[in-house]
Amino acid sequence: MEIKWKNRQSGFGRRLTGSLLVFAMTLGLIAATPGLNGAAKAVDFNKACSLTVAPVAPENTDMANDLKKANVVVDLYKVADAEPVSGYDAYTYKFLDGYQELKDVYDSNPDNADWREMAQDAAQYALEKGTPVREAVPVDTEIGELGCGLYLLIARGADVENYKTTVKQEDGSESIATLAYSERYKYTYAPELISLPSKQDVDGNHTTAGNGDWMYSMSVSLKPGQSLRNGPLRIIKTLESYETGDPATFVFRVTARFNGEEVYKNDVEITFTPEDVLGQKSVVLEDKIPVGAEVTIEEIYHGGNDYEQVSISPANGTVTIAPADEANPDNVVSVEFTNRYKDTDHGSGSVTNEFNHTENGWQLRQVYDDGTVVEHGE
Repeated sequence: MEIKWKNRQSGFGRRLTGSLLVFAMTLGLIAATPGLNGAAKAVDFNKACSLTVAPVAPENTDMANDLKKANVVVDLYKVADAEPVSGYDAYTYKFLDGYQELKDVYDSNPDNADWREMAQDAAQYALEKGTPVREAVPVDTEIGELGCGLYLLIARGADVENYKTTVKQEDGSESIATLAYSERYKYTYAPELISLPSKQDVDGNHTTAGNGDWMYSMSVSLKPGQSLRNGPLRIIKTLESYETGDPATFVFRVTARFNGEEVYKNDVEITFTPEDVLGQKSVVLEDKIPVGAEVTIEEIYHGGNDYEQVSISPANGTVTIAPADEANPDNVVSVEFTNRYKDTDHGSGSVTNEFNHTENGWQLRQVYDDGTVVEHGE
């Protein structure tokens, strides 16, 4: 894993690798951190720390610009207090209620994978039972007056109610992540552990031991996962009439293009059976098609040619996918196809259901082969 930092006084950049402190080892953070001036001083446990979190590294211009629309905020949970190590200019952790099980991993000289496991375990407790010490702080805002210790950092979309999710790892396992959305993209953030204050050793690594000055003011940039955001599509089939002797199946071909590239193609069925008493059915394609994609729906099969098409809305059967989430639960684009049964003589003692939608609801009129007509109410 790699971490970049910039010395604000000298203005030069350096690329750092190797064993890093909790926040650097575990999180893939890109940090820019100022140190103290002058001779090295012992850690001051009475001195307040501060933390500023960017939603992504600023050099990732396109993603940084898009994330401005995602309303990303930070929740900060304190996992452990800092405790001095006798005889050394260093500290260890006193894990707080709910996080004590992390001590077993910490005491075993954890590697990168262990720190990721600790962050996952801390997030599991924090997101279910924990109380943040700072909540919903906008990114790029300094979070001040923090006591020395180990913190869990949760980044999320402020307007996303159910922001906890899971992501699949390369080994097939799932891990906790949190969500933020821009109009077109979905972002996933891993829970992050960060220790305040920190040092930089002679090799540039961040550590809570060794030589160097303690840094009480930290700035970090997260590395979110990004994927195209998908939206729902509803296909509605309305029958003005249908013959109840056999099921009536309708097949729709759905083709979606995004920036000129075909991103989705599938056939979808809607079937009416003799037991149906309403003249309308629909199917929703959930989380299948990228937001912003142009989708064309064609009816390629309509009841064995026994049904003629009356109308399509919109007229060309083409719509653009829009996002639907907690803030816009009904923002589902739809295409509606209307057909009617062709009065074909099958000679099978069948019944034709005719439908009319009024202000009182669906009105059913059944026409039998012998000419009998039965009117039904709502």
